[in-house]
Amino acid sequence: MRQNSRSTRSRILLESLKLVVMTFHLLAMNLACAGPLVCIWLAGRSRASQTGRTELGRSLAWWSFAAMGLGFLLGGGLLLLPASEGLWSALHRFPSRAYWNAGWELLFSLVCLFWYAASWRALGRYRILHSLFAVLAATNLLYHFPTLMAVLGELAANQAWSAVATIDRKAVLELMARGDVLSLSVHFGLASFAVTSVALLGMISCRGDSALDEESIARVARKSALVGFISTVLQFPVGVWMLLSLSRRTREALLGANLWASLLFVASLLLALLLLGRLLTIALGDLRGKDLRRVGWLMALIVCLMTATLRASRTSHALPLIQKSKKTVVETLSPRPMVNCILDLDSDQKLYSC
Repeated sequence: MRQNSRSTRSRILLESLKLVVMTFHLLAMNLACAGPLVCIWLAGRSRASQTGRTELGRSLAWWSFAAMGLGFLLGGGLLLLPASEGLWSALHRFPSRAYWNAGWELLFSLVCLFWYAASWRALGRYRILHSLFAVLAATNLLYHFPTLMAVLGELAANQAWSAVATIDRKAVLELMARGDVLSLSVHFGLASFAVTSVALLGMISCRGDSALDEESIARVARKSALVGFISTVLQFPVGVWMLLSLSRRTREALLGANLWASLLFVASLLLALLLLGRLLTIALGDLRGKDLRRVGWLMALIVCLMTATLRASRTSHALPLIQKSKKTVVETLSPRPMVNCILDLDSDQKLYSC
């Protein structure tokens, strides 16, 4: 009895640790993806009246670079934690060259962003050339990171999600067109701009209340809040798209079949509405430093709840599905010879033969 209690506590602590690491990993990658694009707007034209704004952009560029490095470290840390069998099975379905290619792509983005931040003043007169590094870093990350993470997450939760044994580049491109992957990628892109806008508000509040008296900084704060507001509003139709693209069992888990996943989902939606109200207030001119910092904590809590919701909806039925799929395949094919077949549980129980 005591062993079961200790085992349960250990699992809860481990899952909590994974959730915290995953939350900060996603926040860091959100900032790394959209931060460089926001920096281009902050750079603007080099005018004496906008010195504070350009320096804010330079700080955001370095923070984006640091966030990318932190995101890599936290992502590696997740692999060091005791992982589920489904995750390692999913990782083994990618060829080794896929990891080499992904590593080079991430390194390319990291180098571009470092050069962008380091040459902020040296290339101040060549804004187009300077901004090119930011565009390359951001678009390269937005193209590769959310897609690969979406595919890996789905495969880890349900091995029968894709009937392809080896997920090579061609298979990834085909999976990118699926509604559940595409909607999650769009969701991540919008979240990146929302997180970056909130991070910018936090940076402004840390400069002190006197910074808010500067007209250029005040305009940046209001426009940043407006960007965060619009990005969060757009998340609602994208969320409906995601919900309709999910498998039937995952959708049912979010809508009441799994009480824990449903409560997390509702709580994250309520906090998102609260965040919208706070961002709208800031966009209309309420620039008190404490409110700017509170928005940052609220955003972090929403990302944590959304991450927990996705994990709960995926893992609540993953094992029963896999077990059921193996049993159904054997019953369906017997006594015929079984040739490496997989049951696609996301398409109305249709059977595909490889």
